[in-house]
Amino acid sequence: MKVVVIGAGVVGLSTAVCIQETYANCDVTVMSEKFPPEDIVSLVAGGLVVGTRGEFDTSDRIRAFIDTANYFTRLSFAENYQVHGVQMIDGCYCMATETYGEQLSEELMPISAASFRKVVPMSADECRDVMPYKPCSGWHVTSVCVDTRRYLPYLLNKFHRNGGHIRRCKVHSFSQVAQEYDVIINCTGLGSRELARDSNMYPVKGQLLRMETDKKVTDFLYFMNLSVKSDGSHTNFYYIPHGNEVVVGGSYDPDVEDRSVDADLSRELEAMARQLHPGMKKAKILQEYTGIRPLRRGGIRIEKEFKCLEGKTIPIIHNYGHGGYGVGGSWGSAMQVTELLAPEIQKKSKL
Repeated sequence: MKVVVIGAGVVGLSTAVCIQETYANCDVTVMSEKFPPEDIVSLVAGGLVVGTRGEFDTSDRIRAFIDTANYFTRLSFAENYQVHGVQMIDGCYCMATETYGEQLSEELMPISAASFRKVVPMSADECRDVMPYKPCSGWHVTSVCVDTRRYLPYLLNKFHRNGGHIRRCKVHSFSQVAQEYDVIINCTGLGSRELARDSNMYPVKGQLLRMETDKKVTDFLYFMNLSVKSDGSHTNFYYIPHGNEVVVGGSYDPDVEDRSVDADLSRELEAMARQLHPGMKKAKILQEYTGIRPLRRGGIRIEKEFKCLEGKTIPIIHNYGHGGYGVGGSWGSAMQVTELLAPEIQKKSKL
């Protein structure tokens, strides 16, 4: 069976490799204008696998996140970090509250707790140490972080080793590929506004720094909703180590697609990083950059439909709209795509 995956971000490449590993009789092609290490949104991700149940719309989406966390945990022990960029990490996950060290609802607890089983409430003093000028509450957690500059090339190399094909082109419509393939998998993220005519897709701009440290940082901090504006934009603050570099972020600006860097925000993030972690007091700024998250009103879309294209009926499986959870939901979403693909494999085998 010939399958085409449209999109070469972390969701598209994960889906392609997962199909190969699940169905040996599938001949898989990935089509995209850009491939790693070119400038695609997945390469600018902080790569920390966290998230709360309240941020996901269905149990299937929560399962995708948990399955992804389990996959990354296995991978972190299976091969060297330098190969795939995946590592286990301890840190603090917290959010603004009226006073320090409040007891928080389980709905706010990181989903990764279901995989890593280390979630310890932070005391008021611990919260004050983490964020001395903003009352907060949260947990000590274990998670995984993924350096996508390593992980995406790792996926692409695995895809090639498994016999996959790549085609560098822009897909303007599903009709463009309908004649050549038996199944189409749509992993185009924000591109689904046009390709799938999905008006629920919208951009959310994020801004980050990459800093080089002389002292290795071995823990992370993720602070939700440090500041919130009336227009829905807000600033989270986080630092996430990748070797001797640390990703510092970041903003959340809905319906903004301009990728210019806000110099004032960069200085604010830099100042907080230097103040909050001794390992970053003398860190060197390597890069100030932005990325556009592909969010979807109504949540992630993982579903199958059938379209009559170029005189034949063809199944199209959609897998997009992950927003800032592309890395965190990538492998679990891919597994759900393989489940939707199974009936098509069975139909083909009976012909």
